[in-house]
Amino acid sequence: MTDVKPPRCPSSLAKAGRTLWRTITQQVADDGLMLDARELEVLRQACATADDLARIEQVLGSVDNLVVKGSQGQPVSHPMLSEARACRSQIASLVARLDLDVSAAAVLPKVKGPRSVQARRAANVRWQGRGA
Repeated sequence: MTDVKPPRCPSSLAKAGRTLWRTITQQVADDGLMLDARELEVLRQACATADDLARIEQVLGSVDNLVVKGSQGQPVSHPMLSEARACRSQIASLVARLDLDVSAAAVLPKVKGPRSVQARRAANVRWQGRGA
């Protein structure tokens, strides 16, 4: 294990966002990698969305019925349900953009010092398709 320190958590994040931030940045640091500025911004957006999702889930947890009356009086799903789904999808999409395939890091030769995720991707592209 290298002595890569995870980046500081943005102060603007609430509990759910801080938890996601610390989980991902600690795992990345434990793998001896570093996130670049673009990846940190993508992670910050995912964490902010996690905070939004936590607030939405809190609202949904306080309602008695997840079916409400629509504009014509018909029963419809609570509007926050679709917002929660959208947040979950957005978080998954943003985290996927980080491309943190840790199994690839185990295959790369050990190098002294931290490696960026971008450098790992470049190495994977360079060695892709060569003999097993």
